[in-house]
Amino acid sequence: MTRIQVTQHIGHPAEAVWAVVGDFGGLHRWHPQVRRLDLSWEGRIRTLHLADGGRVVERLEARNDAACRCVYVLVDGSLPLAACRSTLAVHADGPACRVDWSCEFEPRREAGADVARLMEALYDEGLQALARALAIR
Repeated sequence: MTRIQVTQHIGHPAEAVWAVVGDFGGLHRWHPQVRRLDLSWEGRIRTLHLADGGRVVERLEARNDAACRCVYVLVDGSLPLAACRSTLAVHADGPACRVDWSCEFEPRREAGADVARLMEALYDEGLQALARALAIR
């Protein structure tokens, strides 16, 4: 398994940031690559409709509001991954916070060597967009 992690410091309290990122059905509100999101199975399965026309299905495995952390896994989709387990966590840092978005994944056999860079870029783009979205609130 390959592991990547992207970190973003945000000048807002952890609780305020978690209210946004902890919403499993709200990723399309701040990630520019997610055009639409559909929830099913009592909010534990989300289908992401991506900007490039792709589709990704993910299942929420764990959510801990006290720890500001959620874990979800890839079920199906157009990403070049055979398996993927992601963690999104918000950590208080005084009046601000740090957001860590990580995943452990196994690329599909036909995937190229740049899958780690692709995932890092996808997560980094999302966290930068999150910081911008929160800055205008």
